[in-house]
Amino acid sequence: MLLMILGVITTITGCNSGWSIGNLDISPSDSIYIDYLIITDQDSSQHWYVTNTVNNGIVIGENYCYKHHIWEDVRKKSE
Repeated sequence: MLLMILGVITTITGCNSGWSIGNLDISPSDSIYIDYLIITDQDSSQHWYVTNTVNNGIVIGENYCYKHHIWEDVRKKSE
């Protein structure tokens, strides 16, 4: 009986082409654009960090790598 009720509700309301949360439509223009600073490591692996306005766009120390989903310790290589 529950499945039949859910089937009727789904049929009546239908599925539209967009997404909604709490009856609020979400469009691609609502997306947040994040500009990542991509750093290539010595072993050619890339790391994606959120840029900021100090130290040429990166915090020296703990930074969250959005590609690997972990906190990484970032240090400037002394020459």
